[in-house]
Amino acid sequence: MSIIRSIAEHRWPMTVDEAFSLRDQFGWTPAPDDGEFFVTPVSNGDEDGYIELDVSNNKFVSGVSFRLTTLAPPDPDPDIRALIQSARSGYVAGLTSLYGAATPGPSSEVETFSWYLPSRASVGLGVGTRLVSATIESPAMIDLTDAEKKCFAEGGEL
Repeated sequence: MSIIRSIAEHRWPMTVDEAFSLRDQFGWTPAPDDGEFFVTPVSNGDEDGYIELDVSNNKFVSGVSFRLTTLAPPDPDPDIRALIQSARSGYVAGLTSLYGAATPGPSSEVETFSWYLPSRASVGLGVGTRLVSATIESPAMIDLTDAEKKCFAEGGEL
């Protein structure tokens, strides 16, 4: 939870250098060929995190995504599924206590929850049968998503 909070509650806009500093502070290992990708302790050595650059200004970050649990094998057994659901419950409870009620995402194979902070940054939690992951999006990314939704609702195209 402290990592999620450190990113989500960081001053926005967040520069790439600030994101790299946080990545290093958390002990995440940058990919040798691209520091935007990184390895976390739950990854079993795979690159399981990503710092997304703002498309309008690549000096800034639009989001950070990373796994909160190790990726389970395909078709995990009931014990592993129970551990994933326990992690899900813990993160949902913790984030709800910090940021209020979540906005659930549309039904799909991955259960999603979103919390919107007063800064207009958001915290997203994704829960699948094999893992739990987090995505923190910048206020600028939220504004872009809102503009897209409005455009589509009005029958427009991008």
